[in-house]
Amino acid sequence: MPELPEVEVTRMGLAPFVEGKVLRKAVIRVQRLRSPVGELAQKLDAKTVLQLSRRGKYLVWHFVDAQGVKGWLVTHLGMSGYWRVWQLPAPEPGVHEHVDFVFDDCLVRLTDVRRFGDMRWFDDDPFGQKPLADLGWEPFDANVTAEMFARAMRAKRRPVKEVLMAGDVVVGCGNIYSSESLFLAGIHPARTASRISEKRLSALFGAIQSVLSQAIDAGGSTLRDFHGVDGVDGYFALRTNVYGREGELCRKCGSPIKRIVQAGRSTFYCPKCQK
Repeated sequence: MPELPEVEVTRMGLAPFVEGKVLRKAVIRVQRLRSPVGELAQKLDAKTVLQLSRRGKYLVWHFVDAQGVKGWLVTHLGMSGYWRVWQLPAPEPGVHEHVDFVFDDCLVRLTDVRRFGDMRWFDDDPFGQKPLADLGWEPFDANVTAEMFARAMRAKRRPVKEVLMAGDVVVGCGNIYSSESLFLAGIHPARTASRISEKRLSALFGAIQSVLSQAIDAGGSTLRDFHGVDGVDGYFALRTNVYGREGELCRKCGSPIKRIVQAGRSTFYCPKCQK
């Protein structure tokens, strides 16, 4: 599943092509993705994209019409979705290419093989509504401190990896990045969050920021279905310290990397470096 870095890379890649531009035509070739699309195409036609922003794994399109009325489109890439920019004339769509946003000089196309993505229109600011309002803090929010993160984590009585993946304290730590952040902080993924010291949890917050920053700079992870808006894969997954490396030697201490299953997902860690 595309995680926060993949969505942020997508946002940065799309923004120069769509911000300040008029959406001349929206072509939606399916009746529904994760939820029905309804009359979405009609709502989008001839609206200007004011801004493209991100909240967690959601891409938020800020629109305004000719009369100054605002609206928001909240999109999610699901398990396998990605947006790509094509210069006009664009190739004919393939069977899994479900949505086209046509601008004067380019076309932005959504591909979603599994159709687990989502697109929902909001007439009012969506940041105070579900699903965005239920999300945890943004990891790069200047108002969120390591101390705040540590106190919130210590209130949880679940394994720290599961708390990170739940996203109700801080967003962005899916399976890959939570494993990598815990390795960087030297914390065992099965340790109960409430039993970890505030000092170590504060260090974990810094590790999360570091890992996510590296992933964004690298262009997102090389996931099987993820592509950047130019069609080029990211490559952060090629440099992981623990994720996907069961049985391989730890780059830090030389011990074999272990794998356990937590909440139905594989977790990778170094038994010597992570306590």
